[in-house]
Amino acid sequence: MKLTLNAIFTLRPIPTRLKGPGKSEKDAPDITSQGSDHSGLGPSTTQPSGDGHETSEHRLTAKLARLAQVPVSTIFSLEPTWSPDGLSQEAAAETLKEHGLNIPVSERPLAALSILWTAIWNPFNVLLTILACVNIATQDVATFVVMIAMVVASTGLRYWQEVKSMVQALKLVRSIVTRVRVVRCVNSISEEIELDQKQIVPGDVINVASGDVFPGDCIIISSEALTVTQASLTGELMPIDKTVRLIAASDSETFHLLNNENVCLAGTSVSAGNGRAVVVSTGKDTYMAAIAEELNKKRPENAIQMGIRKVSYVLIGFMLVMAPIVFIVQGAVSHNWKGAVMFAIAIAVGITPEMLPMIVTSNLALSAVRIARQHVIVKRFDAIQNLGAVSVLCSDKTGTLTADLVRVSTSVTNKGDPSDLPVKLAFINSLLQTGTRSPIDRAIVDHVRADEKGSFDDAQREGWHKHGEVPFDSTRRLLSVLVSHTSMEEGEALLVTKGAVEEVLERCILAYRYEDPSSELSRTTSMLDLKFGPSSSTTLTEVDRQLVLDTAKKLNEDGLRLIAVASRNTSLKQFATISTSDEEELVFIGFVAFLDPLKPDAAEAIKELTRLRVQVRILTGDAPAVAAKVARDLGLFSSANMTLASPQNSPKDVEAASISSNPINEADLIVTGPQLAELSKDSNAFAEVVERAVIFAKLSPYQKLEVVKALRAGGGGRAVAFLGDGVNDALAIRCADVGISVDSGTEIAKEAADVILLEKSLGVVTRGVVEGRITLLNTVKYIKMACSSNFGNVFSVLVASAWLPYQPMLPLQLLVQNLLYDFSQASIPWDNVDPEYLEVPRTWSAKSIIRFMVCLGPFSSPFDIATFCINWFKYGIRTLDSPLVPRAQTNWFLEGSLTQLFIIQFLRTGKIPFIQSRASLPVVVVTFGVACVAMAIPYIPKVNKALQMMPPEPMFYAYLVVIVAVYAAVVHVVKTLYQMVFKEWL
Repeated sequence: MKLTLNAIFTLRPIPTRLKGPGKSEKDAPDITSQGSDHSGLGPSTTQPSGDGHETSEHRLTAKLARLAQVPVSTIFSLEPTWSPDGLSQEAAAETLKEHGLNIPVSERPLAALSILWTAIWNPFNVLLTILACVNIATQDVATFVVMIAMVVASTGLRYWQEVKSMVQALKLVRSIVTRVRVVRCVNSISEEIELDQKQIVPGDVINVASGDVFPGDCIIISSEALTVTQASLTGELMPIDKTVRLIAASDSETFHLLNNENVCLAGTSVSAGNGRAVVVSTGKDTYMAAIAEELNKKRPENAIQMGIRKVSYVLIGFMLVMAPIVFIVQGAVSHNWKGAVMFAIAIAVGITPEMLPMIVTSNLALSAVRIARQHVIVKRFDAIQNLGAVSVLCSDKTGTLTADLVRVSTSVTNKGDPSDLPVKLAFINSLLQTGTRSPIDRAIVDHVRADEKGSFDDAQREGWHKHGEVPFDSTRRLLSVLVSHTSMEEGEALLVTKGAVEEVLERCILAYRYEDPSSELSRTTSMLDLKFGPSSSTTLTEVDRQLVLDTAKKLNEDGLRLIAVASRNTSLKQFATISTSDEEELVFIGFVAFLDPLKPDAAEAIKELTRLRVQVRILTGDAPAVAAKVARDLGLFSSANMTLASPQNSPKDVEAASISSNPINEADLIVTGPQLAELSKDSNAFAEVVERAVIFAKLSPYQKLEVVKALRAGGGGRAVAFLGDGVNDALAIRCADVGISVDSGTEIAKEAADVILLEKSLGVVTRGVVEGRITLLNTVKYIKMACSSNFGNVFSVLVASAWLPYQPMLPLQLLVQNLLYDFSQASIPWDNVDPEYLEVPRTWSAKSIIRFMVCLGPFSSPFDIATFCINWFKYGIRTLDSPLVPRAQTNWFLEGSLTQLFIIQFLRTGKIPFIQSRASLPVVVVTFGVACVAMAIPYIPKVNKALQMMPPEPMFYAYLVVIVAVYAAVVHVVKTLYQMVFKEWL
């Protein structure tokens, strides 16, 4: 049925079976019996967030509803400057001036300055910059230069890596000029011209055919079997039928932006058929632009950023408390208040891990390089650490967990028994139809031609000749072909019809009798010898019809999409044609079922994520049954995956749940967009449902956003990742702690993402989670070791300040010692991580760092005091004017340096070092190399003079060996007790 402009604007509306936007899914114009119902986008079903998005969405909805809910003949009456013959060139030029160029939202300049500001404005950079300013104010140029150098190096490395990744991401946006076929009045004559989509304006009439992308939000005014792919907006893989509206919407109908018959939004594309549409909105006024507007808002603070902020506050607070205490004690003892100020500043520097920004950035840079080898672009450094903290991964279904392809799943009889006959007849129909092949047609043809068992040889080798066709249209939802085994225009023929279940069934009076279909096919030399008549069929009673519908319902509930196949024998007549009147008195053959198959690595990746204690949840715009089928096949309804929902559960709980046989009610784990909308005013109920559910179906983009927000807030605050590739995923991607998209995703999704996968695979995400945990753990190693060591040094300095009449170590010596220690820890990014530390999500914990610092730090002080005692009692260094004061300072410099360096091997793991856990080669080489440098400094003439050091007595090294050995033993004992009490180490 072809609806032309002449018919539309000259004839009165005729009664049709076209569905209104508020009708049920059953009535949706879709060749498959399971359509999509994206009812989450209308005003009545949008979950409010308080972010102000309702204003733009309601404005868009109202604008499109005004023209979409009236008969097509009324549209141009409501907009008198528009015309079905197209705008004049003059009118188009004026409209272009008013609305501006129709520029896609993805075409944005590289935000280099924004990236630089983000790299600079790091809490640790700010802290070090403040300390550097204090040092330069006290004319300590050397310390100032070192600290500023750390800030510049950290900022530069981070900026370079993020800009490089951003440039790579922008290269994914192909600079292809999209041409649009537009109807314009040129010299008062309506003609079709091609224009760059940037020149399209509201009111333009465009012609669309298979493969064309809608340049703006449009309303269909002419349709010929037009189907549109909306996967980027809804997650629905199957194309949606679009037609014109011939009657006005009733008062009871609710307009839904994506679930309607005649609206095509910018970015959607034509799958099959052709038609005309009038452009309503372009550029910044489109639905896609409204989502982009939300993305421009300030991004919420992620889990890692919150952790870093808290750790920074701890370090600043500790510095502000300890530095004044040291100043008062040192000044009171020495009466040299200027020297006390300098020493207090040195202590403040010593407390602060000045290499922290560099260590963090180096860790992230190294991880970015590693993960890039897995075909991943990391746009934002923090995303790597955030992956390590993720405990919930929300994933879109289509193209991520599934292959994003329609495939034949099974071919069954009207009773649900397996049979190849329905798919063989459907193959003939799909192969010989002349219209644009839909994904279903391609799936059927590919399925039969890929057969290697010879099951379909009879269907493929027959010399089928087509003698007539009744094309598909969205009213009948059927396609029929008349075929025979000969090119003669007379003789026996076969009419083969396929289409939506209800429409095919109502045209059938018989059902094929499958007594033994396999043996019958083996007895026939041609499929044309099959007789589809009363002798081989049974009459379809009301009970039989209900049985067919029940079979279809059962298959639908299994997540399968169906077409029905019917046929009948007929005779060819010369010069005769077929029409819709021939699609009567058919014999019902059976069903062909389709699905979007799982990706080969999806199930294994889910198992690995479960082992890593990352729960996977599906957020999709697709139907609940389809999503549930995917979840069932992937094991997302398993007890282990459910147990992961609670952050308090241990790995043992997860393991026990994985072998549990307790039944799970799947219905309790599935929630739809409309159901969430009903809970919009009850925040507690909304949070409870989100916490429980694993499948979120029929969600609007804003509902996906709300679900991600609720998940992040739940469980006492957790890190959430979102993996998606459509426009409908962009808001959730932006809100998540880690937003992940793919290179084949929409440009708006890639722009919102932190990480872009160059291959659609959950396996890559799994490797990213492990890499993120390694990065985070190695960074935490540095912080805990540095802070505990510095904390112990502060206690030692307090004792020395109250006891010794001289400074135990000069500020410059203290700075050099810190730099040597920090340099040795620069190899930490290359360190190994014990496997058991990778089993659970990790994040920055200020509480854990404080506990580690307080419990481990003070145990270094007794050994520092032992060194003071050696200097006091053994070497008699007891006065400020003693010429051996430099030797005392050198002795503590060596003791402090070697104990700090050697103890790295003990603090980097909760196990016995060198035996149960070995550091990486770079860590071993660097730490022992730096230890040699520290021991050499007192003997290098110019260096020891600059640092005011002198070589120690040889006997001191014997004391030093004992101190280091006993310190290592004590640390190991304390480490064991610490793990017994607090059940953690790193």
